[in-house]
Amino acid sequence: MKTKNTIKELKTQFNNITLFKLFEISVTDNRTGSEEYIIFNIELLKNSLIATHEALTSKQAKSKKISFVKVVLDKDFSIDSHLENLYDNCINAILDSEYYTLN
Repeated sequence: MKTKNTIKELKTQFNNITLFKLFEISVTDNRTGSEEYIIFNIELLKNSLIATHEALTSKQAKSKKISFVKVVLDKDFSIDSHLENLYDNCINAILDSEYYTLN
């Protein structure tokens, strides 16, 4: 019984996903009080899953770089486990945000 994936197999599994590769998370904007959704666009970059998103803090807003959260691929885990871990990291980024509150 095969228990491990190769990094190449994980990348293939990710590329074969037919759904939109994003997380849409409901939040409240602390600046306006309105309910909104933050979109985390998921990409495969080298050996990592990257979820880019809009600025969640003033530091990110001032930066010239695109805000993101990241999970490094590990052959001991499935692509589903990696995506679950990435989702958890996205939720944590919102919890640490000064601009938004998780709904």
